Amino acid sequence: MNERTMMSLNLALRFILEMVVLVALFVWGISVSDELILQVLFGVGFPLVAVIVWGLFVAPKASRRLPDPARLVVETGVFGMGVLAFILSGYLLLGLLLAAASALSLFLMFYWGQRGY
Repeated sequence: MNERTMMSLNLALRFILEMVVLVALFVWGISVSDELILQVLFGVGFPLVAVIVWGLFVAPKASRRLPDPARLVVETGVFGMGVLAFILSGYLLLGLLLAAASALSLFLMFYWGQRGY
């Protein structure tokens, strides 16, 4: 595989990891209460907050995209919340895998200069 293909694969991995964070937040949200209404509220609410924050400040076409290093702090915080959500939900291995994959993808983004995508 050439470097251009690897760069594209890293961006695809990054998108998949963003979706995994939303799943983690959903799983955590539904686990914080035994009451159905709170499960729905948190299960939808936590991922929704992450989507709004990401869409406003991190996404490539964000209207208020933050410059680095502020964007890096927000990104790390969102991915960190996904990791923590998995761990708090009892999925330690998934949390650790998300942390490792997110760190690898971020490293590769810096290595290949993909931060401005």
